[in-house]
Amino acid sequence: MGLDASVMCNCFRLGRTSEPPVPREWLHIDNDGYWSLKPEHDSDDLFYKVYEWEQTCCEHPEMRYASEHIANWAGYRLFQQALGRVGWERFPVFDHELPHANGGQMEAVTAALALRELDEFRRVTDVGSNVCLVDTATGEVIQEHVAVYEGRFILSGQSGLHAGLDRTGFFIRDHGTKAELFRATRFRQTILDPDSDPYGPEPSLVRFEDLDTGRTVECRIAVCGKAIPWPGGRMQDDKGRYGFDRPAELHVEVRAERSTDYEYILGPLERVFRASVDTGNPVRWG
Repeated sequence: MGLDASVMCNCFRLGRTSEPPVPREWLHIDNDGYWSLKPEHDSDDLFYKVYEWEQTCCEHPEMRYASEHIANWAGYRLFQQALGRVGWERFPVFDHELPHANGGQMEAVTAALALRELDEFRRVTDVGSNVCLVDTATGEVIQEHVAVYEGRFILSGQSGLHAGLDRTGFFIRDHGTKAELFRATRFRQTILDPDSDPYGPEPSLVRFEDLDTGRTVECRIAVCGKAIPWPGGRMQDDKGRYGFDRPAELHVEVRAERSTDYEYILGPLERVFRASVDTGNPVRWG
Protein backbone atom coordinates (compact mmCIF):
# COMPACT_ATOMS: atom_id res chain seq x y z
CA MET A 1 0.00 0.00 0.00
CA GLY A 2 1.12 3.52 -0.65
CA LEU A 3 0.82 6.49 -2.95
CA ASP A 4 0.26 6.00 -6.70
CA ALA A 5 -0.04 8.55 -9.50
CA SER A 6 -1.04 8.59 -13.16
CA VAL A 7 -1.48 11.00 -16.07
CA MET A 8 -4.16 10.57 -18.74
CA CYS A 9 -3.21 10.40 -22.41
CA ASN A 10 -4.72 12.65 -25.09
CA CYS A 11 -5.60 9.89 -27.55
CA PHE A 12 -9.36 10.28 -27.22
CA ARG A 13 -9.19 14.03 -27.86
CA LEU A 14 -6.90 13.45 -30.86
CA GLY A 15 -9.05 10.71 -32.39
CA ARG A 16 -6.44 8.01 -31.84
CA THR A 17 -8.65 5.53 -29.99
CA SER A 18 -11.00 2.86 -31.23
CA GLU A 19 -14.63 3.91 -31.21
CA PRO A 20 -16.19 3.87 -27.73
CA PRO A 21 -19.19 1.62 -27.03
CA VAL A 22 -21.37 4.71 -26.55
CA PRO A 23 -21.67 8.00 -28.48
CA ARG A 24 -18.56 10.11 -27.91
CA GLU A 25 -20.66 13.02 -26.59
CA TRP A 26 -21.86 10.82 -23.72
CA LEU A 27 -18.34 10.87 -22.25
CA HIS A 28 -16.67 13.58 -20.19
CA ILE A 29 -13.73 13.95 -17.81
CA ASP A 30 -15.04 13.42 -14.29
CA ASN A 31 -13.93 15.09 -11.06
CA ASP A 32 -11.18 12.50 -10.59
CA GLY A 33 -9.66 13.20 -14.01
CA TYR A 34 -10.92 10.11 -15.90
CA TRP A 35 -13.07 9.69 -18.99
CA SER A 36 -16.46 8.48 -17.79
CA LEU A 37 -20.13 8.56 -18.65
CA LYS A 38 -22.01 11.78 -18.06
CA PRO A 39 -24.44 11.35 -15.15
CA GLU A 40 -27.51 11.34 -17.38
CA HIS A 41 -26.17 8.35 -19.34
CA ASP A 42 -24.59 6.41 -16.49
CA SER A 43 -25.70 2.84 -15.74
CA ASP A 44 -23.97 -0.29 -14.46
CA ASP A 45 -24.13 -1.96 -17.87
CA LEU A 46 -22.69 1.00 -19.77
CA PHE A 47 -20.12 1.70 -17.07
CA TYR A 48 -18.58 -1.76 -17.51
CA LYS A 49 -18.64 -1.46 -21.30
CA VAL A 50 -16.77 1.85 -21.15
CA TYR A 51 -14.37 0.47 -18.56
CA GLU A 52 -13.50 -2.53 -20.77
CA TRP A 53 -13.05 -0.27 -23.80
CA GLU A 54 -10.63 1.99 -21.91
CA GLN A 55 -8.28 -0.91 -21.17
CA THR A 56 -7.19 -1.36 -24.80
CA CYS A 57 -8.68 1.49 -26.86
CA CYS A 58 -5.29 3.09 -27.61
CA GLU A 59 -1.56 2.49 -27.33
CA HIS A 60 -1.66 3.46 -23.63
CA PRO A 61 -3.11 0.75 -21.37
CA GLU A 62 -6.11 2.13 -19.46
CA MET A 63 -5.55 5.41 -21.32
CA ARG A 64 -2.67 6.21 -18.97
CA TYR A 65 0.18 8.17 -20.56
CA ALA A 66 2.13 7.51 -17.35
CA SER A 67 1.45 5.44 -14.26
CA GLU A 68 3.77 5.18 -11.27
CA HIS A 69 3.87 3.70 -7.80
CA ILE A 70 5.36 6.69 -5.96
CA ALA A 71 6.28 4.99 -2.67
CA ASN A 72 4.82 3.08 0.23
CA TRP A 73 3.45 5.34 2.95
CA ALA A 74 6.48 5.05 5.20
CA GLY A 75 8.82 5.97 2.34
CA TYR A 76 6.57 8.87 1.38
CA ARG A 77 6.52 10.21 4.97
CA LEU A 78 10.31 9.91 5.16
CA PHE A 79 10.58 12.07 2.04
CA GLN A 80 8.30 14.66 3.62
CA GLN A 81 10.47 14.59 6.76
CA ALA A 82 13.56 15.24 4.65
CA LEU A 83 11.87 18.19 2.95
CA GLY A 84 11.01 19.56 6.37
CA ARG A 85 14.58 19.21 7.61
CA VAL A 86 15.88 21.11 4.61
CA GLY A 87 13.12 23.72 5.01
CA TRP A 88 9.60 23.80 3.60
CA GLU A 89 10.11 27.43 2.58
CA ARG A 90 12.36 26.12 -0.21
CA PHE A 91 9.62 23.81 -1.50
CA PRO A 92 6.35 25.77 -1.51
CA VAL A 93 4.76 23.65 -4.26
CA PHE A 94 5.52 20.42 -2.43
CA ASP A 95 4.29 21.96 0.82
CA HIS A 96 0.96 22.95 -0.70
CA GLU A 97 0.42 20.28 -3.36
CA LEU A 98 1.79 16.94 -2.15
CA PRO A 99 -1.22 14.86 -1.09
CA HIS A 100 -1.88 13.54 2.40
CA ALA A 101 -3.70 10.49 1.02
CA ASN A 102 -4.64 8.97 -2.33
CA GLY A 103 -6.99 11.22 -4.26
CA GLY A 104 -6.92 14.68 -5.79
CA GLN A 105 -4.96 16.16 -8.67
CA MET A 106 -2.03 18.44 -9.49
CA GLU A 107 -2.44 20.65 -12.55
CA ALA A 108 0.15 20.57 -15.33
CA VAL A 109 1.30 24.15 -14.70
CA THR A 110 1.98 23.18 -11.08
CA ALA A 111 3.78 19.99 -12.15
CA ALA A 112 6.21 22.19 -14.11
CA LEU A 113 7.01 24.10 -10.91
CA ALA A 114 7.30 20.83 -8.98
CA LEU A 115 10.03 19.68 -11.39
CA ARG A 116 12.09 22.70 -10.35
CA GLU A 117 11.68 21.75 -6.71
CA LEU A 118 12.87 18.21 -7.46
CA ASP A 119 16.02 19.74 -8.94
CA GLU A 120 16.37 21.98 -5.89
CA PHE A 121 16.15 18.99 -3.53
CA ARG A 122 18.74 17.05 -5.53
CA ARG A 123 21.14 20.01 -5.30
CA VAL A 124 20.93 20.06 -1.49
CA THR A 125 22.80 16.71 -1.11
CA ASP A 126 23.01 16.87 2.74
CA VAL A 127 19.51 16.44 4.15
CA GLY A 128 20.37 15.91 7.81
CA SER A 129 20.13 12.63 9.72
CA ASN A 130 17.62 10.14 11.00
CA VAL A 131 17.40 7.33 13.54
CA CYS A 132 17.72 3.89 11.92
CA LEU A 133 17.30 0.29 12.97
CA VAL A 134 20.18 -1.69 11.45
CA ASP A 135 20.82 -5.38 10.83
CA THR A 136 24.10 -5.70 12.73
CA ALA A 137 25.39 -8.56 10.57
CA THR A 138 24.94 -6.80 7.23
CA GLY A 139 24.81 -3.09 8.10
CA GLU A 140 21.53 -2.87 6.19
CA VAL A 141 18.94 -0.36 7.40
CA ILE A 142 15.76 -2.24 8.34
CA GLN A 143 13.60 0.69 9.46
CA GLU A 144 13.83 4.45 9.89
CA HIS A 145 12.11 6.72 12.37
CA VAL A 146 8.91 8.16 10.89
CA ALA A 147 7.82 11.06 13.08
CA VAL A 148 4.13 11.07 12.09
CA TYR A 149 3.96 7.40 13.18
CA GLU A 150 5.74 8.26 16.46
CA GLY A 151 8.50 5.89 15.37
CA ARG A 152 6.21 2.85 15.35
CA PHE A 153 6.56 0.35 12.52
CA ILE A 154 4.82 -2.69 14.05
CA LEU A 155 1.19 -2.33 15.11
CA SER A 156 -0.06 -5.77 16.04
CA GLY A 157 -3.76 -5.86 16.69
CA GLN A 158 -3.56 -9.57 17.47
CA SER A 159 -1.04 -9.19 20.29
CA GLY A 160 -1.96 -5.64 21.28
CA LEU A 161 1.69 -4.64 20.99
CA HIS A 162 3.39 -1.80 19.14
CA ALA A 163 7.10 -1.62 18.33
CA GLY A 164 9.26 1.16 16.98
CA LEU A 165 12.38 3.24 17.46
CA ASP A 166 13.42 6.67 18.63
CA ARG A 167 16.69 8.36 19.56
CA THR A 168 16.98 6.32 22.75
CA GLY A 169 16.44 2.91 21.19
CA PHE A 170 14.08 0.23 19.97
CA PHE A 171 10.94 -0.23 22.06
CA ILE A 172 8.00 -2.59 22.51
CA ARG A 173 4.85 -1.21 24.16
CA ASP A 174 1.47 -2.50 25.18
CA HIS A 175 -0.94 -0.43 23.12
CA GLY A 176 -3.74 -0.65 25.67
CA THR A 177 -1.85 0.21 28.86
CA LYS A 178 0.96 2.22 27.15
CA ALA A 179 3.42 0.30 29.33
CA GLU A 180 6.89 -0.10 27.84
CA LEU A 181 7.83 -3.78 27.91
CA PHE A 182 11.27 -3.58 26.31
CA ARG A 183 13.85 -0.99 25.24
CA ALA A 184 17.37 -1.47 23.91
CA THR A 185 19.91 0.09 21.57
CA ARG A 186 21.46 -3.31 20.78
CA PHE A 187 19.41 -6.47 20.92
CA ARG A 188 19.03 -10.04 19.74
CA GLN A 189 15.77 -11.59 18.59
CA THR A 190 15.40 -15.37 18.72
CA ILE A 191 12.50 -17.19 17.10
CA LEU A 192 11.60 -19.82 19.69
CA ASP A 193 9.31 -21.82 17.38
CA PRO A 194 10.94 -21.36 13.94
CA ASP A 195 8.69 -23.91 12.23
CA SER A 196 5.49 -22.01 13.06
CA ASP A 197 3.53 -20.18 10.36
CA PRO A 198 4.32 -16.44 10.72
CA TYR A 199 0.90 -15.71 9.19
CA GLY A 200 -0.92 -18.33 11.25
CA PRO A 201 -3.52 -17.80 13.97
CA GLU A 202 -0.73 -17.70 16.57
CA PRO A 203 2.42 -15.98 15.25
CA SER A 204 5.89 -17.11 16.23
CA LEU A 205 7.03 -16.70 19.82
CA VAL A 206 10.07 -14.41 19.90
CA ARG A 207 12.57 -13.64 22.66
CA PHE A 208 14.10 -10.15 22.63
CA GLU A 209 17.35 -9.76 24.60
CA ASP A 210 19.04 -6.45 25.41
CA LEU A 211 22.71 -7.09 24.58
CA ASP A 212 23.87 -4.44 27.06
CA THR A 213 21.82 -5.44 30.12
CA GLY A 214 20.77 -9.03 29.42
CA ARG A 215 17.12 -8.14 30.03
CA THR A 216 14.67 -10.25 28.00
CA VAL A 217 11.02 -10.28 27.04
CA GLU A 218 9.01 -12.84 25.08
CA CYS A 219 6.13 -11.90 22.80
CA ARG A 220 4.53 -12.74 19.46
CA ILE A 221 5.90 -10.01 17.22
CA ALA A 222 9.16 -10.01 15.25
CA VAL A 223 11.27 -7.45 13.42
CA CYS A 224 11.37 -8.34 9.73
CA GLY A 225 14.13 -7.52 7.28
CA LYS A 226 14.23 -7.90 3.51
CA ALA A 227 11.87 -10.09 1.49
CA ILE A 228 13.23 -13.61 0.86
CA PRO A 229 11.97 -16.48 -1.31
CA TRP A 230 9.56 -19.05 0.03
CA PRO A 231 10.59 -22.75 -0.14
CA GLY A 232 10.61 -23.53 -3.85
CA GLY A 233 12.05 -20.17 -4.82
CA ARG A 234 8.86 -18.12 -5.24
CA MET A 235 8.77 -14.61 -3.76
CA GLN A 236 5.01 -14.86 -3.08
CA ASP A 237 3.01 -17.85 -1.84
CA ASP A 238 -0.37 -19.00 -3.17
CA LYS A 239 -2.06 -16.23 -1.17
CA GLY A 240 0.19 -13.51 -2.59
CA ARG A 241 2.14 -13.08 0.65
CA TYR A 242 5.85 -12.30 0.87
CA GLY A 243 8.27 -14.04 3.19
CA PHE A 244 10.75 -11.95 5.18
CA ASP A 245 14.12 -12.45 6.77
CA ARG A 246 14.17 -11.92 10.54
CA PRO A 247 17.64 -10.65 11.50
CA ALA A 248 19.20 -12.16 14.61
CA GLU A 249 20.95 -9.05 15.94
CA LEU A 250 20.00 -5.41 15.45
CA HIS A 251 21.04 -2.02 16.75
CA VAL A 252 19.87 1.59 16.64
CA GLU A 253 22.08 4.33 15.22
CA VAL A 254 21.78 7.82 13.78
CA ARG A 255 22.81 7.99 10.13
CA ALA A 256 23.47 10.98 7.90
CA GLU A 257 21.29 11.17 4.81
CA ARG A 258 21.79 12.57 1.34
CA SER A 259 19.30 13.55 -1.31
CA THR A 260 20.44 10.54 -3.38
CA ASP A 261 18.92 8.30 -0.68
CA TYR A 262 15.52 9.46 -1.93
CA GLU A 263 15.84 8.50 -5.60
CA TYR A 264 13.27 5.76 -4.91
CA ILE A 265 10.65 8.52 -4.84
CA LEU A 266 12.30 11.30 -6.85
CA GLY A 267 12.38 9.18 -9.99
CA PRO A 268 8.66 8.26 -10.03
CA LEU A 269 7.67 11.82 -9.14
CA GLU A 270 9.81 13.22 -11.95
CA ARG A 271 8.26 10.83 -14.48
CA VAL A 272 4.66 11.74 -13.64
CA PHE A 273 5.43 15.47 -13.46
CA ARG A 274 7.09 15.35 -16.90
CA ALA A 275 4.17 13.36 -18.29
CA SER A 276 1.79 16.01 -16.96
CA VAL A 277 3.81 18.80 -18.62
CA ASP A 278 4.04 16.85 -21.90
CA THR A 279 0.30 16.21 -22.13
CA GLY A 280 -1.10 19.27 -20.35
CA ASN A 281 -3.12 16.85 -18.20
CA PRO A 282 -3.07 16.83 -14.40
CA VAL A 283 -1.31 14.33 -12.17
CA ARG A 284 -3.96 12.11 -10.58
CA TRP A 285 -3.00 10.89 -7.11
CA GLY A 286 -4.28 7.41 -6.36
